Amino acid sequence: MSDPAYSPITVSTGGRHARECGDTIDAKPYPQGSGRHRSWRRGYERVDGEAEATLGPDTLGDDA
Repeated sequence: MSDPAYSPITVSTGGRHARECGDTIDAKPYPQGSGRHRSWRRGYERVDGEAEATLGPDTLGDDA
C-alpha cells in the first residue's frame, strides 16, 4: 500500500499551495524528473478549478 502523504493528488495540492503562498517554482521539494516532481509541478502550474482527476498514471513515476 502506498503512503497517502505521497499520492499524486496530495503532492499536486502541495504544488498549488506553494504557488498560493508565493513560493517560486524553484522551491520544488522533489528531485527533477521524478513522478512526484511532475505531480508537484502540475499542481503548481494548474489553473485554479481544474479537476484533481486530471492526474494520470504518468504522474506516479518509479519513486511513488
